[in-house]
Amino acid sequence: MDAPDPLLALEHDHVHLSRLVAELRQMMTDVAHNDPRSDLQEEVCSTLAALRDDLFAHFAREEEALFPYLGEAFPELRPTIERLEGAHDRICGGISRILVIAEKGDAALREQRALAAQLFARFDAEYGEHARHESDFLRNLGPHLDRDRREHVRQILATF
Repeated sequence: MDAPDPLLALEHDHVHLSRLVAELRQMMTDVAHNDPRSDLQEEVCSTLAALRDDLFAHFAREEEALFPYLGEAFPELRPTIERLEGAHDRICGGISRILVIAEKGDAALREQRALAAQLFARFDAEYGEHARHESDFLRNLGPHLDRDRREHVRQILATF
């Protein structure tokens, strides 16, 4: 029996990350509409922190393992890889800025809800576009990986 496809594992990460983004989108809508729930700020912080941690881990797997290998094996992919990495930076910056506001407490989150909503909208758009581009990249990459290269990708990703 073949081991799981390493590119499908990265796609599975996107499903999980997109689910967290959707949860956060609803929470940010609640914040924008001044939802009176006392635990909303705690939920926002918890979801933001989980999303940040999972994004950072996912991006690390790509930037520290997959992308260096692909850039060397397929030099023509370097410009695309650089665009994906640039999106990683913007996504990480956006989620970090929103988390800083949320961690200041419920009053700060409600006081700065317009800024938090603006930051989230930019983050959400960037993440959505990036997820589509990266999924296309991974799907298009698959047929170019022979058995040995696919096994090498599996091994380097297994270390993360």
